[in-house]
Amino acid sequence: MGRKAREKSVRTRTESKPGEEQTRPRAPLTPAKAALFLFITIAFPFLVIGLLEAGLRIANYGGDTSAFQSAPALGSGYLVPGSNVGRRYFPQERFPPSPPGDAFLVTKPAHSLRIFVLGESSAAGFPYPPNGTFARVLEDALTDVLPRDTVEVVNMGMAATNSYTIVDLAGEVIDQRPDAVVIYGGHNEYYGALGAGSTETLGSHPSFVRLYLNLQRLKTFLLLRNLTSSVLRLVRGGRSARDIEADATRMESVVGNQRIMLDSKAYLDGVDQYESNLRVAVGKFRAAGIAVFIGSTPSNLRDLTPFGPSAIPPDSTATIVFDSAREVLGRDSVRAAGLFSRARDLDVIRFRAPGEFQSVVQRVARDTKAVYVPVAEGVAAASRYRIPGSEIFLEHVHPNQGGYVLLARMYFDAIRRANFLGRTADMSRFAGWDAYTRRMKLTDLDQRIAYHTIKTVTTRWPFVPVSKQLDYRGTYKPVDFMDSLAFTVSRGGMPWARAKSMLAERYVASGETDRAVAEYEGLMRDEPGIEIAWRLAGRALLSANQPQSAKPYLERAYSLQPNKLTAFSLGIIAMQEKKPERGIPYFEKALELDPSMTPAMYQLSLAYALTRDINRARAMAMRLSQVAPEYPGLAGWMKVIGIGPR
Repeated sequence: MGRKAREKSVRTRTESKPGEEQTRPRAPLTPAKAALFLFITIAFPFLVIGLLEAGLRIANYGGDTSAFQSAPALGSGYLVPGSNVGRRYFPQERFPPSPPGDAFLVTKPAHSLRIFVLGESSAAGFPYPPNGTFARVLEDALTDVLPRDTVEVVNMGMAATNSYTIVDLAGEVIDQRPDAVVIYGGHNEYYGALGAGSTETLGSHPSFVRLYLNLQRLKTFLLLRNLTSSVLRLVRGGRSARDIEADATRMESVVGNQRIMLDSKAYLDGVDQYESNLRVAVGKFRAAGIAVFIGSTPSNLRDLTPFGPSAIPPDSTATIVFDSAREVLGRDSVRAAGLFSRARDLDVIRFRAPGEFQSVVQRVARDTKAVYVPVAEGVAAASRYRIPGSEIFLEHVHPNQGGYVLLARMYFDAIRRANFLGRTADMSRFAGWDAYTRRMKLTDLDQRIAYHTIKTVTTRWPFVPVSKQLDYRGTYKPVDFMDSLAFTVSRGGMPWARAKSMLAERYVASGETDRAVAEYEGLMRDEPGIEIAWRLAGRALLSANQPQSAKPYLERAYSLQPNKLTAFSLGIIAMQEKKPERGIPYFEKALELDPSMTPAMYQLSLAYALTRDINRARAMAMRLSQVAPEYPGLAGWMKVIGIGPR
């Protein structure tokens, strides 16, 4: 074929009429391929999110906010409340509140009673250190009367939280297989994290807020939340973590609405929020077969002037009713009680649970078959004029030491009426509430810490108007060493345990052994599984020439973690008791821990000889002579056991 013929053939094959398709038509997709492409299109965003979630988890973005975490100091067999769980509710704070560190066993014993306490700062024991919580008093009493069971009362109370925290923690608490849950809360319902009047609020729909809390389990959601918060702060301004921490008290930083009038929309939103969350949380517990003891929440009615005048704008309505109540108190306490309650309910700054909350608790308890605990009624019965005041409360809602014991008593009585949930109790072992008060081990230092903490709170808004508030932390001058330690702890400048140890050391140096031991006993109560406080208490008593008093402390320390000095001290006590056979294992352990411990070598040689093991006595004396030939008394002792000069 010639060139012209080939070109004509090509044009014939490639040219087409206008409007005709010039490319080869594609084969139609099969249904299977169409479904595959659709699946990839839909799944791709989820795959990206999944990879992002995995990466954020590997990087531990946002930290671990689990409700529970391991306790390395106690070993792998224990869990404690999560130290960062409060970050769920206070994401902008560097140091959010956290629960007390009550440890419990990972594997629940067959014969046990495990109780979780849920609530706010009063449940957490504010303003006392962990030894001041009613949860620990309750555990003491239950441990005594239930000798066949391992009793664990785990406190999950957190300051500045409310019923949203209770419902958020419910699932994780259920996973730990509790036999019962104790709930004590309601005062922070409006201003606690995510509350109807809080700076952290997300609106007035509890179901939406609960969904938000559930989504926080996802690291991707945390990233989106944090990015959104950063952008909003840049656009419209807002409080940074530094701004929040500048407030002397958390009360100043959580209030978003200073005027919540009785029966207003915000007030009714708070009531609805409280009841809705309680119903969900208690319903979950009851569905899991867990007993629930939910108490009413009393407050200081008689000796606290309403906060209304400190609101912006001020409101004196509650104050007028409060003053009327004071006028009639001496001649008609029943009428006065009603007026004081009315004044609390009219107070527009809602740091106290209104009286309506008591009806909510009773209604929820009845409908869910939970146990209503009449805490408010019990506190009123124990108060002058049957109206709660300063004999129970330190300020508006937080009990003093006796008040916390009273709370423990109310819940103990409720559990007792429930037949201790099927456990066999021996009430003859009940020590009495005065004894349990002493077992709290709150010393003068602890009481002083509480004093400074309360003074810091009550010299600022809302206890006084902003124009009259004081900088207590910036102006107070400590009066002595103990007061200085207490003041430093109260302002967050020193850990409580460190202050206790420093004061105990000062007491030992000054010969005040009993006071030193009292401080160490406070540390023992807080961390009974840590040996150092037991050892230091024993050493303090030994230095005061009280070996028999020191012995039980040293034995406990030795059982927790053998230490060369503890072992040696117990060996010496055994020798003083003329029981060298008991001293030998202790001296041997001391040398195992420190092979160069010459005093242990000498005492072990003596102990061997006293038990008629002369060969080992000589061998140990020879070992000592090689290490410390001039050891005091060694030369004479070697002669006694028949070893001549070398």
